[in-house]
Amino acid sequence: VMARCAVPWAGAALSLVALVTGEPTKLIIDTDAGFDVDDVGAVCIANALQDNGEAEIVAVGHTNGYIKGIGAVSTLMHYYGRDDVPLGAYKGPWARDPNAGKGTADRYVSDLVANYPSPIKNSSQVPSAVAVYRRVLAAQPDRSVAIAAIGITTNMRDLMLSGPDASSPLNGSALIAQKVKVIVWMDMMYNFGCAQHDSDDWLGPDTDCRGSAQAAVMHWPSATKQIFSPLGGDVLHGSWLTGGVGHGNPCRQAFEDWLGPGNGRSSWDPIAVLIAVRGAAGVHCTEVNQGGHNVVDEAGKETWIPGQPGQSNQSQACYTGANPQAAISFELNELLIKPPGPWNTTVWTAIQGENCYGPRGTAPAHGATDLENPPASSCGEMTLADCQQKCLDLPGCQAVTVQPVAGGKVACFRKADVVLEHCDSGTSFDTYVRREWAFAGGFNCYPGHGGDDLETPPASDCGIMTVRECQSKCASTPKCSGVTWLGEDHSGVGKCYRKANLVPAKCDHGTTFDTYIAASPFQ
Repeated sequence: VMARCAVPWAGAALSLVALVTGEPTKLIIDTDAGFDVDDVGAVCIANALQDNGEAEIVAVGHTNGYIKGIGAVSTLMHYYGRDDVPLGAYKGPWARDPNAGKGTADRYVSDLVANYPSPIKNSSQVPSAVAVYRRVLAAQPDRSVAIAAIGITTNMRDLMLSGPDASSPLNGSALIAQKVKVIVWMDMMYNFGCAQHDSDDWLGPDTDCRGSAQAAVMHWPSATKQIFSPLGGDVLHGSWLTGGVGHGNPCRQAFEDWLGPGNGRSSWDPIAVLIAVRGAAGVHCTEVNQGGHNVVDEAGKETWIPGQPGQSNQSQACYTGANPQAAISFELNELLIKPPGPWNTTVWTAIQGENCYGPRGTAPAHGATDLENPPASSCGEMTLADCQQKCLDLPGCQAVTVQPVAGGKVACFRKADVVLEHCDSGTSFDTYVRREWAFAGGFNCYPGHGGDDLETPPASDCGIMTVRECQSKCASTPKCSGVTWLGEDHSGVGKCYRKANLVPAKCDHGTTFDTYIAASPFQ
């Protein structure tokens, strides 16, 4: 059996947002998206990590034979603007029928593929995952790549056993040893046992899957660190999506398909991705049992053999710190609701009258996480420009809420995780967000209610399109200061309404519309 977390929890909790230092981690994600929704959380979080400058996704592969699986992955990558990331898929018989077992691998896949825009719809449109991984690895600097193996182990076996090809004269083992610095396995019997074939048979026959974990893990080159992570069953993520992002977001749609609105799912796969990018110490975790090694049998059962430090390049992940599950859940959710795109260092979108702040005693947060110490304090009185610079100087700061004081200055409060629909409206405070577009979920702005129509005739829309396309139409329209967008469930497109003279505090709140506020009116 596997020995787990045989160390006491110790040490101080980490900062809410990781400090980005050095080059981003080059990341391969190997996922079985379809049966469970934590794969979606992992891919969306990896994209947020790239937007933060922490990661560079160099490839994503799908591990099951279900041909639409990679299409669902493509909708997620397209939403984040990363159609250029190479995608690949396992092409064998394992789990080709998504409904062959007790479970299904299609609780959200067909919805995303049919209703959300993406360039890839099925595995016939992409190379094999192994071909993609070999080509991508060959092009990377030595020992620079981290792999998050969060799916069934078919692709990792095939990569391990692959021979020389046009991409590299090295066989799979040698190529991995040269290019990969760490692989984080989301292990246990579901992934290593072909969807728990022997006990539960979730996805049907284990043809061409049985023994894949044994072949991959037991022959993985010793030069590459292996971290085995079973963590996440007691950490929920995704519940913020319903209230924190708009319609048209495929990450939200997948979670709602799987769980219904406002619910979270266990976080096995996102934690493995975070460990691959930030290291165990950056995820309220630690590596234990270093020097031991994992023995995996044909059925996927694991036995940990203890050893002394330095005897092997393997370890197991374990929680550490005070209440790590709550801290990890918070960080996963804040990454999930982050809008696509990097945080801007020069452009700020002003939302007048909005006061966004964190919990006050037993009262819940009103649309933000406070970054001051103590939380309700300001970091001083200063000019707005100086306040914004103080935000840029603080890792994790995404916005400032300010209140005018004497001498043309403001009291400055630095914030993260701003969700405008939960902030107080019509106050003496203003909030400035480090985005070219600020998202106001549930805001409907129209004449007499916080916005002027720019369509002809007024109250009409300018077409059915994605949010990004709607914003582009605004950018080419003089005086346009934002868009109100009406989307629906199970759709990546909606009605686009261009607006001028937006005053969000005067808009209707809690509606089925969403409004996106531009940093300044377009000329």
